[in-house]
Amino acid sequence: MTRPNRPLARRMLAASAALILGACSMHTHVVGLGPNGIAQTSARQYWMFFGLLDLNEVDTQRLAGDLTSYRITTAWSFTDILLTPLLLPLTVTSRTVTVET
Repeated sequence: MTRPNRPLARRMLAASAALILGACSMHTHVVGLGPNGIAQTSARQYWMFFGLLDLNEVDTQRLAGDLTSYRITTAWSFTDILLTPLLLPLTVTSRTVTVET
């Protein structure tokens, strides 16, 4: 009877988890006809109590300026992942909001 290859199974499980978790951590909204490729502006949104209370408000309309066609993407950036161990004991999380015009 052969035993399953444990390191391979662990790597496959880790890769599957990364794909599944990465897929649900980004949200995209298209306003109007979408971006024209002119510019991109980002801001960081902070939440307390794991998302129950927002600490700051990111105004996407202000980030887009007077334009009526743009794309809003909310996702965890590399910086957000680095901030997590520092902010998590305070129950604070962050996400990056990007507006592409």
